[in-house]
Amino acid sequence: MKIGNIIRSVFLVVITFIFVFLSAVQLMKIQIVNGDYYASQTERFREANQSITAARGQISDVSGNVLVSNKSVYKVIVQKAFFTSGKENDIIALTLSILEKNSEEWIDNVPITMTEPFDFTDVKEEELDKFKQKINLNVDATVEHCIKALADKYKIDTDKYDARTVRLIAGVRYEMVQKDFSFDNRYILAEDISIDTVLKLKEQGFLLSGIDISQEPMRIYLADDIAPHVLGTIGAISEKEYNNSKDENGNTVYTINDVIGKTGIEYGMESTLKGTDGIRTIVKSSKGDVVSNEITTPVQPGNSLKLTIDSRFQKDLQNILENEIKWLNYTQTEPQRGKDCDSGAIVVLNAKTGAVLGMASYPTFNLLDYVEDPLGVANGKNGASMFNLAIDGLYRPGSAFKTINATAGLCEGLIVENTPGICTGKYTYYSDYQPTCTGSHYGYNVKQSLYVSCNIFFYDLARRMGIDTLSSYAEQFGYGTDLGLEIPGAKGQMTTPENYEKVTNAEWDVGQVLQAGIGQSATQVTPLNLAVQALTLANNGKRLKPYLVDSVWNYDYTEMISKTEPTIMNQIDDNGTNAFETVREGMIMVSQWCTWPTDGGGWIFDYLPHQIAIKTGTAEEDSIGKYFTSTVMGYYPAHDPQIAFGIILSKGEYSRYTIRNIIDSYFYDCYQPDTDEDGNIISPWKRWTETDRTPIR
Repeated sequence: MKIGNIIRSVFLVVITFIFVFLSAVQLMKIQIVNGDYYASQTERFREANQSITAARGQISDVSGNVLVSNKSVYKVIVQKAFFTSGKENDIIALTLSILEKNSEEWIDNVPITMTEPFDFTDVKEEELDKFKQKINLNVDATVEHCIKALADKYKIDTDKYDARTVRLIAGVRYEMVQKDFSFDNRYILAEDISIDTVLKLKEQGFLLSGIDISQEPMRIYLADDIAPHVLGTIGAISEKEYNNSKDENGNTVYTINDVIGKTGIEYGMESTLKGTDGIRTIVKSSKGDVVSNEITTPVQPGNSLKLTIDSRFQKDLQNILENEIKWLNYTQTEPQRGKDCDSGAIVVLNAKTGAVLGMASYPTFNLLDYVEDPLGVANGKNGASMFNLAIDGLYRPGSAFKTINATAGLCEGLIVENTPGICTGKYTYYSDYQPTCTGSHYGYNVKQSLYVSCNIFFYDLARRMGIDTLSSYAEQFGYGTDLGLEIPGAKGQMTTPENYEKVTNAEWDVGQVLQAGIGQSATQVTPLNLAVQALTLANNGKRLKPYLVDSVWNYDYTEMISKTEPTIMNQIDDNGTNAFETVREGMIMVSQWCTWPTDGGGWIFDYLPHQIAIKTGTAEEDSIGKYFTSTVMGYYPAHDPQIAFGIILSKGEYSRYTIRNIIDSYFYDCYQPDTDEDGNIISPWKRWTETDRTPIR
């Protein structure tokens, strides 16, 4: 063998040996030195995103007094990423034991009592049936069947736990399923717990894997009895609301654990008040270890609102309304009208802009009572009512409607300012239908007919005009239309053949045209409708949109985002007839007629520096004429309107007596009823003198 070949062979062997040695060293490095690192690279990871609740925007009155805000509270939450599999029931049992020892409440919506002897709670039958179906039982299943099914479903050891503990664990496990508990969706077990409870839970933390304490915002009410119907309520999102909460891209906006506006501004301005939740991202290995836990999207609180209402004036309105009703109950004797008055509403608008200055509904409720016992308040506990009569209560307007009839007749040229009427006490145009009037007003013109509220003048005007034209004008005043308020309410309706037949199931006849002309028949309006009617008259036919939100701000009220500007919804053309000034003069005459029931003269409005324009109404509430709705709408001052109002008292009388108090409160800060030594209201308003008045506007 040649020496060259030997050298090449030795060289190749050496090179091969070196390569093998280096490969072995690298393999050893991979397997031993960096084994954990490379093993981790091949391990499977699971990433979960959990929401962090954003604070809802605050709500203040027009002066910046915060009415609804948030406080930071401790919540007990369950996170599946940390929940020890197979130990869920033990962890829940211990957590509930700590909560109960510290007198804390937790969320449990299972319709079974929490103590023995077990029984179904007082829920609607359909709700109970739905619960049984969810746990795969027939609707005739007993309470014992339900508890056993829950124990089996969630593998709760009935030998290990007593019957009550089984029931409590089952309640939590059931609710967790309803709230879609998962890696991406934590479960809120309890809210607003004390710091002592927090410390007790922390002490047992090593036994409570998956149980955590989160500090989050909770709604608080700083003026719980002011404008509760306007401010509204929040509550847990329903299944229907959750399924419907999609954005334009089809993504869900809420989680099943969210709260959402249910009524009032909380509902109407939900998208503005709702903040953007943050996101906590948890990465967990296949071994169950948490690799990372960090906030990947910060929380953005909701925008705050400044309303148009003034807290002081709003509180006065509520008192004025309640005191008027109590005065009627106390002073009226059978068979006087008003003795049984039990409800009503007042709406006051800024006549220049349409802004809602105050909105009162009676009976009312307290927001703190609602927080403590929402079901009780919703069911009328202690006389509470969540029904907002100001925007949802529907009533016949009665003679207050005659201002629309008069306006329409003037604008259409059917009458002029001095056209005489034909009232002789009975309307005889039809042989088979001859309604009467309260007196004989032959030759009275439209202003005088408004003054004495002559039915026959307006019967005849409605007949000549026809229901189509009359209903068209009513619509321009806002009857039967969406008025545009941020809180949705009833639209009301004008009498038409279609509406009449729908409401009464009776056939239309010519008499309904006459009754429509005086605000009877099937015409129905809300107090807000009346206030908008007055607003339109005050502005010579210009109907402004009523609104409750003055402006939108960032959460802390340091930067204004938007300001609400007046919006014209409709303009009625008077065709050069001076219709609105004529109607105004008639409404001023009405105010000069209004008296205290035991005295002559018009001194209800004594010492007012300006004239006032109003029109009252009385409409039947039943077919036997026992109960009547008392209505009034108008504006003040008559020749430079600042406020417009609509007032309705159900089963009531003398709604006009609230007006003086409203004016005194808004302009002069001197509202005060007269009472006897026992505190009973003997006069719904106090007779002020010129020197009693301190202007505030």
